Amino acid sequence: MTSDAIRRTIESFAAAVATGDEAAIRAFLAEDYFGHARGPEEPSQADRWASHVPDVLAAIPDLRVEIEDLVEDGDVVHVRAVVRGTHRGDLWGSPGTGEAVRVEVPLALRDTGRGWVVNGDAPPVAMLGALRAVGVVPPADQMHLPPRNPIRPPQFLLRLGFSGQAADKPCSHLERARVFATTVDACAQCVDSGDVWPALRMCLVCGFTGCCDTSVNKHMRAHWEATGHPIFRSVRLAEGWIWCYEDAAFFERTTLDRLAAAAGSAT
Repeated sequence: MTSDAIRRTIESFAAAVATGDEAAIRAFLAEDYFGHARGPEEPSQADRWASHVPDVLAAIPDLRVEIEDLVEDGDVVHVRAVVRGTHRGDLWGSPGTGEAVRVEVPLALRDTGRGWVVNGDAPPVAMLGALRAVGVVPPADQMHLPPRNPIRPPQFLLRLGFSGQAADKPCSHLERARVFATTVDACAQCVDSGDVWPALRMCLVCGFTGCCDTSVNKHMRAHWEATGHPIFRSVRLAEGWIWCYEDAAFFERTTLDRLAAAAGSAT
């Protein structure tokens, strides 16, 4: 495929996203992921992206996606997608503001011959910045505060934001999980000191529940450093995603449910 043909193909995909053309989106995307073969029970890459586009369009009905700075590097194409529009409606719990949005999303794409695979082409913090632009992630100076709205971003996007990839990272610590559910709804150590926290985490090894890493006190991180227990789940809004401190690995709720089922426990 020539460079001009590659640009036209990727620009057609961008136009399909902006108009919500699900058939064209699925025709462009491969079933597998960038650097990751789809698991037997895992949604396809096409399913993931196609399912999220209607949410974005409902929130930003005048969405425009432009492809800039296209660079070919072997079989990988690096582009900068510039997303513009007006945030008018709810997006995963983030209410519309009526404000103009402009987000730059660096992407890496590869044509597999059975569709294109797409990946973020920037450090994870940049992907979180894109979510912050539409209110799904709080402003940097408010990350330590309780969220004003019950925001529930898709866990696949959290995975990309936290780990920078669609695939599960190797992690040998999941086998240490013993506790999967909690009725605790407060960080006891923060309560004792009169502090607030944005979200709670529960250690899957022993059940300790503490505040998250964006809180002032970071009690879950302190627990890991004191005990060596590296894996926790989010208990915010019953999310259930898992993070491993030692491997910097993110796992979606389905992993928690699988581990609990194998142990005969509830989540």
